This record gives sequence, C-alpha cells and structure tokens, in this order.
Amino acid sequence: MVPPPLSVAALAAALPIAALAGYWLLRRDAAPWLAAAVALAVALLVYALGSRRTRRRRRLARAPFPPAWREALRDRVEFYARLEGADRARFEYGVMVFLAEQTIHGPRGAAVRDETRVLVAASATILAFGLPPDTLSAVRDVVIYPEAFDEEYRVARGAEVLGQVHAQGPVILSERALVQGFERGHDGLNVGLHELAHVLDFEGGVADGVPSTMPWKRIRPWLALVHREMRRAGKHGSALRGYGATNEAELFAVAVEAFFEHPAQLQKKHGALYAMLVEALGQDPAAQRADQRASGPAADG
Repeated sequence: MVPPPLSVAALAAALPIAALAGYWLLRRDAAPWLAAAVALAVALLVYALGSRRTRRRRRLARAPFPPAWREALRDRVEFYARLEGADRARFEYGVMVFLAEQTIHGPRGAAVRDETRVLVAASATILAFGLPPDTLSAVRDVVIYPEAFDEEYRVARGAEVLGQVHAQGPVILSERALVQGFERGHDGLNVGLHELAHVLDFEGGVADGVPSTMPWKRIRPWLALVHREMRRAGKHGSALRGYGATNEAELFAVAVEAFFEHPAQLQKKHGALYAMLVEALGQDPAAQRADQRASGPAADG
C-alpha cells in the first residue's frame, strides 16, 4: 500500500500562521534572528498538530495487516473476497484506518469482539470504496448492543431496533444483526451498510435521502425518483424491502443494501435507481460481478 502524501493542508495552514508570528515580533522590534526562530518553531508546531492524522495513516500503510482480521474478512465479507491485488490491499488499509480513528464499544464502554469491530469497519469500507478519501471520515462512536434493542436502548424481549444513527451522535448497531447481515449476503438486509448509508446522508446536513456525494444537478431528479421508488418499495416485483417506503432517508438506505447485496436484480428491476447510485457511490457492482463471472466462477446476488 502506498503511504498517503504529506499533509499539504497542514503545511498551507502552518506557513501563514508562522509568517504572522514573525511579522508580529518584527513590528515590536524583536531581533530578526529571534523572529525567524519563533516563526520556524510556530510552523513546526502547527504542522505537527495538523498532520497527525496523515502521519498516523502513513504508519498504518506500512504496518502488516493482522492475519485474524484478514481471515474474518475472507470468511464473512463477500465484497472483500472478490477483490484481488491492489484493490484488496486498499480495502485492508481502509479497515485499518477506520479502526484506528473510530471508537467502537459496547454499552457503557464494554469491550467488543475484534471480529465484530472488523465487520463494522468492513461496512464503512464497502460503502466508501468508490468515493473520494475521507468521505466518511467524521469521527463517531459506534456502540454495539448484543441483540436488538428498544427505543430506551434496552435489550429486552420483543425489542425490534437493529440499528440507529443520529445527526451528530453515535452509530448504534445490534451485533447479531450485523453478523447476520454478512452471513445472509443476498437478502438485501445489512444493518452495517444501512446505518452507514444514513451517515452518508447526514453528511449533507440532514437525513433527507440525498447522499452528500450526489452531484448537485442530480438532486432534483434523484428525489423525484426516490418518491416513485417509495411507492413501489415492498410491492410485488420490487427488489427493495418495504421499509424503504417509510421516508426518503430509509429509501436511500434500503437501496444501498440492495445495491451491494443483489446488484444485478436491482439493476434489472430499478434501472434508473441503480444508475444514479452508481453515480453517487462511484461503484458498479453489477458490472464488476459480471466481469468476474466471465473470468472465473463467482457467486452473484
């Protein structure tokens, strides 16, 4: 994996701040050597603070990928198992970055199994695999409950909530639902992808069913399409779960699940929706799977 370049943004921030510090000292009759030394020290400090993430990521790019994580991905994540070479290395790097920068814990800070943490990171990496770097970089806690929970965040008999995300708050997931989402990879139900699709939706400010990556000129036709698909969701012949009819945000999240879990079916039955998701997510899983089938045996959803 090629390490990310040094932080240009941190350097661009450091230089003017350092120049201002040196200028301020010169205006107060400080010796030129002192002004230069202070300016250099300020530049180094600002750059060090601003480039921490870049330096951490460069270390991650050089670090070996843990074998246990690779085994979990190979055994449970079909998206990863289909990748080869540089694409597989890029996926592994995405998992490492997510786990290094996001906090994943159970209720009241309880520890979470490594395999579960890897599946959360895999969900984010799948969704962002075709997007510009740091599209999903906002730091959020991910809270893992062992089972479904209720509106009071209690694991109780009859609880039905599998996942939840708030505008600025944590992502909350049922561990059982997360694992089952990858075990049953073609049923259009993957709570990790679903809730992180909501995060992508929230990146635009509000959860209105418009992902932050949707080109501006496409938003109006996208919303018109979403409203048509809401009326179709769950009806005979639809490739979308009925839950997508709830509102625009849920339609988008349900469509993301179908996009990755059974893309060929979604493309066949909802061609316009599929095409706009390709544009918004930077991936074409139906075409990728068709290419893989042409070059060798592979399962399709």
